[in-house]
Amino acid sequence: MGDAEQMWITVVPALEDGEEDEAELVLVGIDPSSDDPGRRVVDMLLDRGHEGEEGVFYLLPFDLGVRYERTADRLAVLLLTSPEVYDHMVREYREDLAEAAAHLRGAPLVDGGVLLLRREITTDFDPATEDGNQPVVLLLREGPATEPDLFSAFDEGEAALAVVGAWGEDE
Repeated sequence: MGDAEQMWITVVPALEDGEEDEAELVLVGIDPSSDDPGRRVVDMLLDRGHEGEEGVFYLLPFDLGVRYERTADRLAVLLLTSPEVYDHMVREYREDLAEAAAHLRGAPLVDGGVLLLRREITTDFDPATEDGNQPVVLLLREGPATEPDLFSAFDEGEAALAVVGAWGEDE
């Protein structure tokens, strides 16, 4: 699957009853059955989330954070983790990933973080806001699926949603 089949700019309905806010956000599908080492590490780190609303997990930015890059009409989303979290999680919980993901840890750090996943699409959506903050990215944990299928799986309790904040916040 290409990036366009796994990342969308979409309007996400309010997660809590009574809220009427809808926001245009970046949605990234994560396939937990993937053999890609970066996706496997992201999937493992999603278990570090703290549940807010039912089925919605929030991650600390140093556990898993997002950074955006714009080049002309392309938007790239980079998912990063701190070297300390990466080393601890792989060594303590997933030694089977150590060899497969060694190239991730051995690559130059991006803003002090280990680059786990990079997705890029053509869009005019600009995640920068007036106050300089970047919106979160939402990760839906489910096998390969279309955007409507991901939301349907979430609504039916078959997929989890992770809210990932901007890399470098609260460090």
